[in-house]
Amino acid sequence: MRLVILSACFALATASSPGSAAGLDGSLWDHNGSAMVLEQNAGRIVYDEPKASIAGTVRRGTVLFEGRFAGKRVSGTAYVFKKGCEPAPYPVSGVIEDNPRGFGSRIVMTGPAPRRDRASCAIIGTTGAHSRLVFEEMGDI
Repeated sequence: MRLVILSACFALATASSPGSAAGLDGSLWDHNGSAMVLEQNAGRIVYDEPKASIAGTVRRGTVLFEGRFAGKRVSGTAYVFKKGCEPAPYPVSGVIEDNPRGFGSRIVMTGPAPRRDRASCAIIGTTGAHSRLVFEEMGDI
C-alpha cells in the first residue's frame, strides 16, 4: 500500500522527451502536504490527492502548474486557488535540483502570486517576486 500525502493520479506517458531531465514523468511529488503528479511531457503538475485543508477547493486532477521543463530549468504559469473563485494565473520560473533532504529531486519555482480580496474573488495585487512553490520528489507511480 502506497502512502500518499497529497496527489492526483492521471494516466501518464512515461517516456522522457529528448533533452528533458530523465526520470521525472509519471512521478509523485509532495507540495505542502499534497501529493502531486508531474507530467513532464505535457508540461504540467497536477493534484493527485489534495490535503484535507484544500480538498474543498481543489480536486484530483486540478492543474497547479503548466509550462515548460527544459533541462534543469522550469518556467510557465502557476495558479492560486480560492474556494468559489476561478483559479488565478501567475508567471513562475525556477530550477530542478538535488533534494537537500537526501531523496531524489526538488523543484523550486518563484513568481509574483496574485493576492485576493478577503471578501471576494477580486485580485487586489501581488505578493511580489517572493512567492515560492516547492515540490519534493516522492517516487515513481
